[in-house]
Amino acid sequence: MALNIYEMDPKVYDEYINTKIEQINFDRVFSVIRNFSKNKNKIKILDLCCGTGIFPFKWLSQLDNVEYTGVDINKRFIEYAKKRLNKNKSYSFIVKDAVEVKLKDKFDIVLATSSYHHIVDKDKQKFLQNVNYHLDADGLFIVYEKILAPFNNKIQAVQSGTIFYLERIKDMLGKEKLNENQLFALFNEQYLTSIRKGEYKVDYAYFVNDIKLAGFKLVKAIKLWPKKNIFNNLHVGDFIFIIKKINIDK
Repeated sequence: MALNIYEMDPKVYDEYINTKIEQINFDRVFSVIRNFSKNKNKIKILDLCCGTGIFPFKWLSQLDNVEYTGVDINKRFIEYAKKRLNKNKSYSFIVKDAVEVKLKDKFDIVLATSSYHHIVDKDKQKFLQNVNYHLDADGLFIVYEKILAPFNNKIQAVQSGTIFYLERIKDMLGKEKLNENQLFALFNEQYLTSIRKGEYKVDYAYFVNDIKLAGFKLVKAIKLWPKKNIFNNLHVGDFIFIIKKINIDK
């Protein structure tokens, strides 16, 4: 069986998030949340595919008005997240499939950081409909995603995923020294993306159309990486998408 970063020690995934490019990207995600939370007594955040809980631990915990619920299907990741935040009663974690989970509450923010691409294509619409179900009418759906060049078959998918990560790894190596775990995580993610196993990344048009079908409107797309048009396609790279519900009653 092929090695998979998501089946390994949660600390390996944490090391990957501790690379400079991911730190910069998550800083930007946090700035969107911080601006939204200003002058609010409390904001309720649902984090789907929350992983090891590194984002609430390192970023969200800087805010004192957050009530957070993290959901992930990976039991080991959730156990790890609980241990690092077990003293903070404002943070709770649930082992559940993000496509299937149903909670009683509505949330001001539904957060999907590198989540959408873990959902198989046939379930992506169901996942987005579940986001819509949990999001308050005036809430924000915040997505951080790696967007690939378009592809139409398995061979093109391999090419799209391979080229994306080769450029990403080259850029990262030029800016920082990566340890063995970080390099493994990057090349493993390249492999899983290319063969579409556990990583089901899509192109920009696919994503935008998918959120529209689920009853959302794209408010803003923020390009994080790369700053130069190295892919000859401005819609390839790391993006933050700020999304709202289409409220028919308004």
